Amino acid sequence: MLVLMAMILLINPDARAEDQWTQLQDMPVGKWESGTIVLDDKLYFFGGYTAGVKSSKRCDVFDPKEQSWRRLQDLPSAITHMNMVLDGRTAWFAGGFKDGYKGHTIAEVWSYDIDEDRFTAAPLLPETRGGGGLALVGRKLHYMGGVKADRDTDAEDHWVLDLNKWANGAAQWENAAPLPAPRNQFSTVTLDEKIYIIGGQLHHDSIQIDQARVDIYDPKTDSFSRGPQLPKGHSHSEGGTFTNAGRIYVVGGHATPEGGRKKIDDNILSLTPGGEWEVVSKLPMPLSSPAAAIIHGQLFVAGGSPNGRSVQAKMWVQGSPSPNAID
Repeated sequence: MLVLMAMILLINPDARAEDQWTQLQDMPVGKWESGTIVLDDKLYFFGGYTAGVKSSKRCDVFDPKEQSWRRLQDLPSAITHMNMVLDGRTAWFAGGFKDGYKGHTIAEVWSYDIDEDRFTAAPLLPETRGGGGLALVGRKLHYMGGVKADRDTDAEDHWVLDLNKWANGAAQWENAAPLPAPRNQFSTVTLDEKIYIIGGQLHHDSIQIDQARVDIYDPKTDSFSRGPQLPKGHSHSEGGTFTNAGRIYVVGGHATPEGGRKKIDDNILSLTPGGEWEVVSKLPMPLSSPAAAIIHGQLFVAGGSPNGRSVQAKMWVQGSPSPNAID
């Protein structure tokens, strides 16, 4: 769908990206930096910043078929700067910034049983972290990078939690190969049993320096290799990065071209393993840290910040449903 949209833009350069989007009803509450997952063709939102750039406990789920929202149980804490992974019908998150725009880093780890609408505490991270990456390969959770307690020092640590051991009542985080280029607010996805660490930034509170670097971790060899460089330095797309049909997508974020200035981005990037990054479409407006997902051939984008200071509640969809989405 997105590749087709890019072809349309190439054929007709005068076509405006915003003409290809349909704006939906606003979110119940605008969200920026929220954790996101997709299950049963529904998009889930956990925590994040709300109006006034306040950390929130609020969680909601959007049903594209019914065009409806449902509120879930609140998070145990008001958290931002964490990303989510899905293990079957259980969502996991770890670390983050707790309580407010200048909140403190935490070591909390939680699972959320979607069917039971219930949170359960899990073994704490060895140290507090915010803005790190969380990924799942098989039944092992991987947490790496992020900033330390001072909210500015980037960590190289890479920890692994065996969920099979945890399910049997005994587990702790164990060390794995360190992140070769420590950074924070990078995107993290698992594809073909390898973890992609995409972009990110150096530091957080003192200065934010976007990175174009991509690293790929192979759990089989406990080693990293370099992936294809992003077109420019890039961060703040954690909730807008996902895989679909064997490709990786990165939606919006912060971007800094070489020799240029940092700004909010409107690009939608895509990567096929073994290839190079492509700009396949553009957002209706530049957005930092939106939530995004492709569901039945349609790209949904919600929330985010248009300026890095305020939160917006708009939601859009691009594309038409695939035939198997229709009853």
